[in-house]
Amino acid sequence: MNDVVHHPISRRTLLAGLGAGAALALARWPEAYGASAPFVHGVASGDPLPTRVVIWTRVTPSADAVPGSGLGSATTVAWEVSTDAAFTSVVRSGTVVADASRDHTVHVDVDGLSPATRYWYRFSALGVTSRVGRTKTAAALGSQAAVRFGVVSCANYDWGWFVPYRYLATRTDLDAILHLGDYVYEYAPGGVLGDFPKNPRNAEPLHECLTLADYQVRHGCYKLEQNLQDLHAAHPMVAVWDDHEIANDTWREGAENHDPATEGDWATRADAGRRAFLDWLPIRHTDPDDWARINRRLRFGDQVDLWMLDERRFRSQPPSSLLLGYGYLGTASSDPNATMLGADQEHWLASGLAASTARWKVLGNQVPFFPQVLLASVPGQITGLLGPELAAKLDQPLAQLYVEDWNGFLAQRQRIVDAMAQVNGVVVLTGDVHQSFASEIPKKTNGYLLDRISAGVEFVTPGVASPSVQTMINQVAPGVGTLVDAVLTTNNLLANPWVKYAEGIRTGCMIVEFATSRVQADWYLVADGTNPDSAIAHAASWQSLAGSKRVTKATAALT
Repeated sequence: MNDVVHHPISRRTLLAGLGAGAALALARWPEAYGASAPFVHGVASGDPLPTRVVIWTRVTPSADAVPGSGLGSATTVAWEVSTDAAFTSVVRSGTVVADASRDHTVHVDVDGLSPATRYWYRFSALGVTSRVGRTKTAAALGSQAAVRFGVVSCANYDWGWFVPYRYLATRTDLDAILHLGDYVYEYAPGGVLGDFPKNPRNAEPLHECLTLADYQVRHGCYKLEQNLQDLHAAHPMVAVWDDHEIANDTWREGAENHDPATEGDWATRADAGRRAFLDWLPIRHTDPDDWARINRRLRFGDQVDLWMLDERRFRSQPPSSLLLGYGYLGTASSDPNATMLGADQEHWLASGLAASTARWKVLGNQVPFFPQVLLASVPGQITGLLGPELAAKLDQPLAQLYVEDWNGFLAQRQRIVDAMAQVNGVVVLTGDVHQSFASEIPKKTNGYLLDRISAGVEFVTPGVASPSVQTMINQVAPGVGTLVDAVLTTNNLLANPWVKYAEGIRTGCMIVEFATSRVQADWYLVADGTNPDSAIAHAASWQSLAGSKRVTKATAALT
């Protein structure tokens, strides 16, 4: 291994060398570095296949080699994978070099493993051995074993604590964690609404992320968080980005939270955010011709075929909205040319659904897919009697609650629903909205009012630390957010009867199990997201029986 001499460095010298925004929270960096160098940011694994899994770490060869600095010597890192935690049965090992070109992060795609098997892994460099991580390979084709995921999304460091990560790290029954986006947030302290909700802490850098160094610093700051480190060390993760890994409401050529006049070229910023994400997460690169391709497909035995979608790189600009990306009156969302996925990804998904032999076809989906409308629609069975031209106009929702999600892309959503309707076992797993939902997916939105025909089901996980709009309103005007939540629940009863469960206040996570007879989702919700020691407890369980395409209440939590 290479030896690196560690020279003393003062706080003033370090700050001057790094420049504005390129250092972690310096008050805690010396302690973090001193306690765990060179493996300051922990270990992780991800993208499990039956015979492969990616293992990850970040090496800090010297105190000045903080994330985003470009500093630090190239360092040889040894790695080992064992069938036991004591490493008496090492089955794979090797070395890799960490250098500044990838911010000293290390990705090893370990092969030659056995399906559905627990492994332990570790790294060593500069005479130090990392903490031990635990991972698991996917089941091979032919396996009928149930598959169980932890499902998370939306971890705004400034707005709360990662209590759901702490809880999931203690579970020993999970095959993987699905992270559905917003792993980090780009905002300056306070975010879009100033200091509401009240920030219990602030992520470095203390300004909005714009450059590659900014995003690297942000990822490094998040990975100093103990609950996140423990989660990664406990389970393999399958992750995709949403918008905040770059900027709020990202689309193909820009974002709501990007001003080219003051924040520079969009493509440069977007590439920076994506590159930092791919460097700092244990993700397998699947396309040598497209370094940023993140939509991918993983199989877990005969139970689960998993499509992880990219709903940001290829989407067209969403319709204009009334408030903060929410609410729209009119029919621009029915533009037949509007796209969330792009044509190639839509074809990849639709053709894959049609050909899949798995019992459950699962979509790792960033933003809500199920319809959310304001005011009840006229049933399609009635409008259809008025002739095709008038019926087409009346079939459009009068007012939509959201348009930045799939409700702003009605034509493409309907094409995907049509593809879902041709097969059994489609389950959409979703994040983004910071609320909990269990919903059926109507084959035709206005037809469902009378025929109750569903094409699939959707389970939505709340934010890990990001509060809902209702919660933020409660912080400004106590009780008003709870009233808004009651109004939205009433609207679901009247206008969105496919929604079977909704909880709009608390943060948390889901555990979802796919078994031969049914899929079940359990919600675990946090009592107080602004308290790092808050309790988290089971709140609800909903299921869909195999072949039913319906959502019903489960009798008890998974054990």
